[in-house]
Amino acid sequence: MKGQYTHYLIVPKDATTRISPRYDWQTFTYKEVEKTGSRDSKVSLPTDDDLKSDIQAFMDTYSISGSGTKASLLEAIDTWLLDNAHPTTSESYTYTATEVDETTDHQATLVDMVERHPQYFAKRMSPDGSEFCIKSDLTFTELKALPSSIKVLTNEEAKAHIAENWIEE
Repeated sequence: MKGQYTHYLIVPKDATTRISPRYDWQTFTYKEVEKTGSRDSKVSLPTDDDLKSDIQAFMDTYSISGSGTKASLLEAIDTWLLDNAHPTTSESYTYTATEVDETTDHQATLVDMVERHPQYFAKRMSPDGSEFCIKSDLTFTELKALPSSIKVLTNEEAKAHIAENWIEE
């Protein structure tokens, strides 16, 4: 009976029919791509271990005023940091990213559906191997698109068909 939500399909063994696009799938191949980026990183602040000339060069770079001993220069830098943000510098870097290289579309046939979803489309084969039965939830539109070689049955009709036609030898 067409249009019923749960129904059973009696399918000839050699059917390769494409039933519904909702079971189609894609496969992907990936490639590694080297990319570049930039980021701001904090500048190293001078310490007591640096030369006085290096500390003054740092102060000149960021327009920090001060003079005297290394200790007074470092104190001037600390005072400047309280009023200003920690100085940063932009740096470039490279990294490797994985990207999709190629996409392949696959159109699911009945055989694919049974192979890819064996618990959902559990296939029951007739003893002589001429046909098989699967339970399905196809929409009315999908049912109407089925070829005439595929029979659409209710549960009771499927049981009757199997009892009449699938005789054990």
